[in-house]
Amino acid sequence: MAISQMRKISFLFNKEILDDLLVTLQELESVEIRDISQLDSWESAFESQEVTIPQVKTNNLMGESPISEHDYLHVLQTRQAELEKLIASLSNFLPKESKISALKKGKQTVSLEQLFAEDADKRFSLVQELLTQRINKLENVNKKISELKALNASLSKWLPLKTLPIQLSQYQFLQGAIGTIPNTADGKIYEQLKKNSQMVCEEIFHDETEIGLLLFWNKEDEVNLEEYHFISLDYQESKLPEEVIKINNDNLAKLEKEKIALESQLGTSGQELLQLQIATDAVIDTYNLHQSKSKMASTSHLVTIQGWSETQSIARVKEVLTKKFGQAIMIDDQEVTEADWEKVPIKLKNHPLISPFELITEMYALPKYNEKDPTPFLAPFYFTFFGMMVADLGYGLLLFVATFLALKLFSLQEKQKRFLSFFNILGLAVSLWGLIYGSFFGFNLPFAILSTQTDVMSILILSVIFGFITVIVGLVLGGLQEVKMKDYGEAYRSGFAWCFILIGLLLIAIGLAIPKCVGLLIIGKWLAIINAIGIVIVAVVKAKSLKGIGSGLYNLYNISSYIGDLVSFTRLMALGLSGASIGSAFNLIVGIFPPVGRFTIGIILFILLHAINIFLSLLSGYVHGARLMFVEFFGKFYQGGGQAFQPLKYSEKYLKINREEQLEEK
Repeated sequence: MAISQMRKISFLFNKEILDDLLVTLQELESVEIRDISQLDSWESAFESQEVTIPQVKTNNLMGESPISEHDYLHVLQTRQAELEKLIASLSNFLPKESKISALKKGKQTVSLEQLFAEDADKRFSLVQELLTQRINKLENVNKKISELKALNASLSKWLPLKTLPIQLSQYQFLQGAIGTIPNTADGKIYEQLKKNSQMVCEEIFHDETEIGLLLFWNKEDEVNLEEYHFISLDYQESKLPEEVIKINNDNLAKLEKEKIALESQLGTSGQELLQLQIATDAVIDTYNLHQSKSKMASTSHLVTIQGWSETQSIARVKEVLTKKFGQAIMIDDQEVTEADWEKVPIKLKNHPLISPFELITEMYALPKYNEKDPTPFLAPFYFTFFGMMVADLGYGLLLFVATFLALKLFSLQEKQKRFLSFFNILGLAVSLWGLIYGSFFGFNLPFAILSTQTDVMSILILSVIFGFITVIVGLVLGGLQEVKMKDYGEAYRSGFAWCFILIGLLLIAIGLAIPKCVGLLIIGKWLAIINAIGIVIVAVVKAKSLKGIGSGLYNLYNISSYIGDLVSFTRLMALGLSGASIGSAFNLIVGIFPPVGRFTIGIILFILLHAINIFLSLLSGYVHGARLMFVEFFGKFYQGGGQAFQPLKYSEKYLKINREEQLEEK
């Protein structure tokens, strides 16, 4: 129940086995490679070019010519982008699988042989080329269909036209024009044109925006069509619109058949989609493998790698690499020193009941290597607070059953499993506090330890008590952290002293509230006074002068922030009461309905309204619970800032790798 212990691990080996070694490390998924060029001890070696980043020549995916490592990475990135674009396009044509069915099935499992077969590149390229041709052809067909439909739409209003624009120049004494004028609201432009005695006007069509016209006038007359905002028809065809539309319709029918055939081919390309997904995962894994070379140091014959590995994995890594490479590799591992604390990657390791709460820790920040993992400490608090803020037996059971079934029935990724496990545990918290408050979907149960209607003050006091415990635990953990760092003065001043002061104030409050406990009043008073003085004395000692008095007095001013922290925990009462009140109000609304309506539309309304209340209650519990942890709890002892442990491993973006095969058998 803590941060997984790490060790530094180093490899020195012949340059010839670099690629094989990286593949093996990727299979082990146990080593995070450090960037050697960023280490102070290697800076001078890189500057003097005694060592360099490995520059291994490799074959281009799309050909046989050797290219540099940098160019190869660019090729891989381009290939990945092309494949993912093709996957997205192809997915639009395949039958849509329901989300429930997809969750049940999960990712398809493939073997390493399928992922990195010798002929894989060539096979995947052929599939990619074939599908790209089909999709591009379909896109061209759709483009032609759109163009023809748009052309037909523009020509359809000219169907009555029996004269072509090119024919108008054939007349000896007449001048003609075909085109449109604006259709104004008052029709003034059209009326003026019709009144022009020099022209003969034939209306071809009339719609909301324009009027199509065929105009004739004597060549000897001067006619200004611009004053009517006339726009000539741009029509170069040698056939009338009616004939052109008919030809277009015949072409559209052929194109539609071709479109259906192409869509049918693409719609049955499930195996091709799998091949593309395998190819994409293989490209991503290959990129990650080669990109890691930029973190190494190399001479003309040797390469060295430095990294991190969990202590429990070291023996396995050594065993596999020694068995595979023998004397060609040297492996060394060392303890993590204090100088490495800021750089050591973090992997949390907790009990299955605690590990789902790592979501909250990670949301804030992972701990540094020298810090305690706060997850085991925050878990019981978050469990309690979330339960208090939702507090309904019906809601809790529904949340527990829904997440339990999802975990059992669906094939989920690890992140999804952890998220559902988190809310599965919280479902128990909501159910427990629902029993305590006697609430079931907003209805009052015949029993209740605390009633949200009559025991408001008791719930408020309980909320503050939980807040007091949380603050005290946070201060103790902060003090212990400073003791670990051997800063005993700070441990007392910012941690333990405030614990005693707050406990003293609590004893004073109890002594004032209960006359028979006067002794507690005296003990509390002196406990608070002595430790308040102690804070000032420690500040003076640390400052090595009387100027520390000011620092100590300012530290005592923090009492106001601790009061604010305790007040903040009243939200546990407020949100719990609000959720219960809203649920009761919804039940009251449904209860107003007559019996017939209550058991028809009332049932639908009941489900809908309570679904809204469940969502709002869970959201409030999640957000406010996290806020209490981050501010009132973590603020007392936890800084964070660690980086997650990221070993070289397979991406598994689209597919899941079958790990039953043992490295020894390869």
